[in-house]
Amino acid sequence: MPKILIIEACLVDFADDTGGQHQEVGAMPTVPKDLAADLVKARRALYCDKADDFDKAGHNTASKDMLKAAADIARAGIKLNENS
Repeated sequence: MPKILIIEACLVDFADDTGGQHQEVGAMPTVPKDLAADLVKARRALYCDKADDFDKAGHNTASKDMLKAAADIARAGIKLNENS
C-alpha cells in the first residue's frame, strides 16, 4: 500500500468500517493502491515514493522539499497539541 501526500483536503476511504475520513493538506496516509491512483488522478494527492508512481517519470511524486514541509507541519501540530 503506497503512502501519499494529500495536497487538497478530501475524504479518504481506507476500505474499513469507518468509511471516508477527512484528510487535511499535508497528511501522509498509507492507502490501498487503487485509491492512491484515484486520488492522484483527481489531483488530491501525490505519491511519497517514486516507485509507487504510475508515471515512470515521477510527475505524480512529491518532491523532497514537499515531504519535509509536510513532516515539519505535522511535528509542529503535535507540539501545539501537547502545549494545549
